Formats: sequence, C-alpha cells, structure tokens
Amino acid sequence: MSDIKGSIGKAAKAITKGSGTLIKTTKLTINLSNEESKLKGIYAEIGKSVHEIYKHGGSLGALFDQKYQEILEAEAKISDIRNRLEIAKGTVTCSRCKATSKRGSAFCQKCGENLLETRDEILETRGELPSAQVAPPVVSVEAAAKICNICGANNDANDRFCLSCGRIMN
Repeated sequence: MSDIKGSIGKAAKAITKGSGTLIKTTKLTINLSNEESKLKGIYAEIGKSVHEIYKHGGSLGALFDQKYQEILEAEAKISDIRNRLEIAKGTVTCSRCKATSKRGSAFCQKCGENLLETRDEILETRGELPSAQVAPPVVSVEAAAKICNICGANNDANDRFCLSCGRIMN
C-alpha cells in the first residue's frame, strides 16, 4: 500500500513539474513573441524613416540607393498590375475615396472626384496616352435610372454624383 502511495505521490510531483514547465515555456514563448514584434516594429520605423529621406531627395549610400530603386520598381509594377486589372474589370478607382466606378465615368459616383484627370496623369506618366487623346466619358443608357438635372446625362440609380458633369444627384 505504501508503494502505491509513493507511486501516486511521484506521479503527482511529475505532473506538477510538467505543468510548471509547460507554464514556464508558454510564458517564455509569449515573451519571445512580444520582443520579436517589438523588433519588427523598430525595423518598420527605420524603413519608414529611410523611405521619407529618399522621398524628399536624400540619400543614405549605395546599398540603400539600390534598395530604394528596387522599392520604386516594385511599386511601379504593382501600380501597372492594378491598372491592367481595372481595365480588365472595366472599372477605374477613385484616388480620393478608393471607390470603383465604371471605366469612362468622368466623376466618382461616391465622392464626385474628377476621374478623367486621375487617369490622364497615370497615362501621361506612363507615356501611353497624351491628355488630348482621352476619349469622352461613356454613359450606359440601359443601366440608367437617374437623369442629371444639370447636363441631362443618364446615371445609375445608386450614383450620388453625375458621371458626366460631377454634380450632386437629387
């Protein structure tokens, strides 16, 4: 009987020790994760500071010059892919509110931003289309449910702004 009590006591001590170890390792893992997150935050702050220096015409040496060029190339590729995706979807994204409107709309249906100027700037900087060659806005008559009181253009029922003249819809 005393052997059974001793075995049970040893097992209880082992379980207690094991759970204590589990608690210690869990705490250490959490602390490690917190410190790694702090380090990543510091790296992000450094990166943002370096970006701001380059953005305003500064330089930090050849290595950083090269990495900054890689960032600019990656941003240009991302922008190009987004533009091609918009073309494929038949949409354009507003630079102010980030809402999407039908391609050919002169103004954002959500905030009224001039979409043609935004596209002109993008196309001109890419050398694809001079501003004089931009096609006039195309408004679909089939989907129209509102007629603009100012210019008479047809607009969708949910448009807050006229897609042709940019005025607020009643």
